[in-house]
Amino acid sequence: MGFLSSLFGFSQNGNLIELTSNQDAEEGWMDLILTITQKEKLDNGFWSLTCKAKYNDQIVGLKINIENGISGGAIDNPGVSYNGVEFKSIGKESDKLIEIMSKLYRQPIKTKFSNKKLIFIALSLNREKAILENSSFRFKLFFDENDERNLYSEFYLNPDLPNGFIEIKEKDEEYRTNIIKILSEN
Repeated sequence: MGFLSSLFGFSQNGNLIELTSNQDAEEGWMDLILTITQKEKLDNGFWSLTCKAKYNDQIVGLKINIENGISGGAIDNPGVSYNGVEFKSIGKESDKLIEIMSKLYRQPIKTKFSNKKLIFIALSLNREKAILENSSFRFKLFFDENDERNLYSEFYLNPDLPNGFIEIKEKDEEYRTNIIKILSEN
């Protein structure tokens, strides 16, 4: 199994990164990092990434679909994809992720990850077109951009397919409540 796992780019659970291992204690952000355990380029031009991490000997995770090839841009003309990123549950690992995020963000504890289609606007923070398999890239994600559902939020998503990890980074603590509401089953 180990040979097949390495051949197809799958990580064994023992090789998972610690969920909170890249936090800067001085900054106070609750940034998360996950190992990409499976990746697949879909026919629609997206990468489908199964992402997992360890936290206190528990495995957490989710599936993230990211549009490949989002244009880079300048400050006055950034690359934007209005359906650029989707988060999906992978079951119990996602439920554990939302529970841990609730605690880290000091929010009411949620124990069920949403089963809804969670689509985010992706703003490219890259100068070049984001061909995800070639390098690491940075995006700012937006949800409910017109605040029609009172869930407006922003955060960063930094996929690094060549090195096999993805970061979910806070933009501002004020978005913690909405991020938990968006990602959890209400």
